[in-house]
Amino acid sequence: MSCLIGLNILSFVLFFIPATEIAIQVIQYILSKVVKPKPIPKIDFSNGIDDKNKTMVVIPTILKSKEKVQELIRKLEVYYLANQSKNIYFTLLGDCSESDKQQEDFDLEVIQEGEKLVRELNEKYKKHIENMSIFNFIYRKREWNDKESAYLGWERKRGMLTQFNQYLLGKIENPFKSNTLENQPKEEIKYIITLDADTDLILESAFELVGAMAHILNKPIIDKEKNVVIDGYGIMQPRIGVNLDISYKTLFTKIFAGAGGTDSYTNAISDTYQDNFNEGIFTGKGIYDLKIYETILENQIPDNTVLSHDLLEGCYLRCGLVSDILLMDGYPTKYNSFMNRLSRWIRGDWQIPKWIGRKSPLNLLSKYKILDNLRRSLIEISLILAIIYCNIIGIMQTRKIGWTVSILLGISIFPYLLELINACIFRKEGEEKQKTFTPKISGIKGSFLRAIITLRLCSI
Repeated sequence: MSCLIGLNILSFVLFFIPATEIAIQVIQYILSKVVKPKPIPKIDFSNGIDDKNKTMVVIPTILKSKEKVQELIRKLEVYYLANQSKNIYFTLLGDCSESDKQQEDFDLEVIQEGEKLVRELNEKYKKHIENMSIFNFIYRKREWNDKESAYLGWERKRGMLTQFNQYLLGKIENPFKSNTLENQPKEEIKYIITLDADTDLILESAFELVGAMAHILNKPIIDKEKNVVIDGYGIMQPRIGVNLDISYKTLFTKIFAGAGGTDSYTNAISDTYQDNFNEGIFTGKGIYDLKIYETILENQIPDNTVLSHDLLEGCYLRCGLVSDILLMDGYPTKYNSFMNRLSRWIRGDWQIPKWIGRKSPLNLLSKYKILDNLRRSLIEISLILAIIYCNIIGIMQTRKIGWTVSILLGISIFPYLLELINACIFRKEGEEKQKTFTPKISGIKGSFLRAIITLRLCSI
């Protein structure tokens, strides 16, 4: 009897997480059809950003060669030309790589190249400069980290942004090895747009992001006792698309990256969190209020504890998803690089469970977001263990387990099955397959191939 109870408990534990995946996917699918997308209101800054909403666009990234500096400075120039206005500035935040030495041979080369290129750009566009230089370059110092037993930038990307924020606000003196913002007049920056090295700030998207943050209905309201934003938004996350040239680069991206490039006919898209709870999830690319960010997050995250800080920042600052604003991003071109990225994300998710506890100032929805990330990280291993368990029970008790295993495998491809159902049932009358100039695998064929490949990988 006790053995049977034990088996029932084990069965419940193994099948619980896969079962929740089906339930959550179905609920989210139904909500996406029932609840209409709710666009966030914006001020129209298409004619330029005003003096009260001065904005800095930054790319925080590790720099190890002058070629990388050249690539990113070229990107900043393109972003400027796509979002040309007074009161918008662009800075490359160069972080130092991890090393067993405080100084690396390439440090000087990187600094000289960065300073030279921003000097050339500022000279090129000098007629648009009124006070502070449009383009700037920063490079960090290495500090000894006892826990890592290496020299590296303090707290990596989070530390880079924190030091930059505090420097702009005048809270600290210049902490950087190279900083072209020094010895020149400084503007009072209101917002920071932070991008990854492979993210593109497309035409007038900066104006739209600033317009969303500046709208009076989106102004952040802080609970001073809990030190969190409880209304409005302190940070906003745009929708992220895939660059056109990446989406057809390899067979893997053709199948899994989806349709690349921009779509002029697509507006806001459905998001379960934003449409139903007026909150989104921050993924590291977006805009935040400089003073609110520093006020809320100062000393909130202990050193050497959190690698992936984006979700926490979004929870503390109350992230708004502006799904009708699009930024373009890269995509892993191979399966191995995709899994390495996923592994980093999962590792980061398992560093923040303590924010689920009672002492956490985060609201119930934010705690659920953290918990849901942990749940999703366990789906694949739960499915594998459940299939192994079913096979063992089938051998020991001579039961037929084909249907059970089939259901478990079906759970692994359930999102793609929903895509197929959606494509078949909700296809509009007279709708024809979209013709493009670039090779891609999308629609029903793409969903089918993604399902088959995922099923094959689960069965290996």
